[in-house]
Amino acid sequence: SLSSTCCGSTEVVMMLCALLLRNPPLSHLNLNNTGLTDDSLTLLAESLIHNSHLSSLCLSDNLLGDSSAHEVAVTLADRNKLHHVDLRSNRITPKGLYVLIHSSTVHGRVTRLELSGNHVTPRQQRELLTLVEDLALVGTVVL
Repeated sequence: SLSSTCCGSTEVVMMLCALLLRNPPLSHLNLNNTGLTDDSLTLLAESLIHNSHLSSLCLSDNLLGDSSAHEVAVTLADRNKLHHVDLRSNRITPKGLYVLIHSSTVHGRVTRLELSGNHVTPRQQRELLTLVEDLALVGTVVL
């Protein structure tokens, strides 16, 4: 597990990218509550794609929005070992959540996608839950 308390800083993100590009045998990356923004995740995304060992990624309690959701969806498409992604309590709207849910369906490797605590109304959450049920992802996607 790798954790940081200041990943919102560009310098720290760049150091983390350099580390990930070396492909260390890191199976879990915990960046919970580190101040990550959409810009910092854009920098990290390509490094995540190139790391062949990572199976679990925690990005909860940050400042990530829909563009980060798209970056994670692309990462899920390109990564064959990433099975667990935690994006709880960010700023992702239903649009970004929809992209993530569909990405987990298309690529079928995700065993757990945690999305609760994002920016959705109760009505939008019900609609997303219906989508999760329709796609047979109950137990895989947590809203």
